[in-house]
Amino acid sequence: MKIYHKDLNLIFRKLKISDFKEFKELFYLCFNKRISFNFFKWRYFDDKFSFCYGVFHSSKMIANVGMKSMKLSNKKNERIFSRHSSMVLAKYRGLGIFSELLKEVKKKIQKDIRIIVMWPNKINFASFGIGQDKFIKKKYYLYKTNHHKIKIKKTLNYNIEQLAKFKNFIQNSDNFFLKDLNYFKNRYLSYKKNEYLINKFESKNFTSFYILKKNSDKLGLNYVILDHFGSNNIKLKHLSQLIHDEQKVIFWTKKKINDLNCKLINHINIGVGFIKKIDTPIKNKMLSNKEFMIGDTDSFISIL
Repeated sequence: MKIYHKDLNLIFRKLKISDFKEFKELFYLCFNKRISFNFFKWRYFDDKFSFCYGVFHSSKMIANVGMKSMKLSNKKNERIFSRHSSMVLAKYRGLGIFSELLKEVKKKIQKDIRIIVMWPNKINFASFGIGQDKFIKKKYYLYKTNHHKIKIKKTLNYNIEQLAKFKNFIQNSDNFFLKDLNYFKNRYLSYKKNEYLINKFESKNFTSFYILKKNSDKLGLNYVILDHFGSNNIKLKHLSQLIHDEQKVIFWTKKKINDLNCKLINHINIGVGFIKKIDTPIKNKMLSNKEFMIGDTDSFISIL
């Protein structure tokens, strides 16, 4: 690995709200997408734990990593970090700058946490220097459906602001992240709540809910399944019914599927790194039967 020249006099530091202009410019140059101040503030400054750490060269921001504070769904509900907004300006890539950035961040968080969740992108696959023996990789496959609608709908849509109405159903323990009512309110009511809705399905004595994002493309309106709560006993049945009700639905699976009405559109990699030493049986137990959802990433959040 190449090492950047010390004469560059790079500055590594935690970002402030006032750094948004530089963050916005770097984000656009790296991903060709525009990001709003509201998203930046909501994602990294709405709690005292989340933050961004950047690298500056002559006051210009050339690299960044965003650390979103989360809680683990276990007995202790321990705090962990989910890594987002990893980016390096093209002319500075391959010099080891991002690796140095991750080292700086790791020093600041390793005393307080032991787990980092990462969402590698095509530009960056760095993993905080965490060895393969302390790293678990997962892959999810994204599909878009194109079924014919049925005449009688069996699912109902509710305004996302009615979340509290269903609070007694929010008690799933199979999510990797802790997802209680506060999580769902902060996640879906604090930023662009007009884009989300709740889809409800009942079968026998079970009730299931999906949180959907309204998404438009050149073919019209479709729905992205972001989260789930309620009964897992009818979760798959709910998915099938939702697809038939709404026709165009985007969802992900752990395994590839063969269905003429489902088009594979992409895949998302997930990495779970353990900073501190942990026994393999305990590590595996922490991840066994735990679910990740599309809403855990930034991939389908509108950031325009």
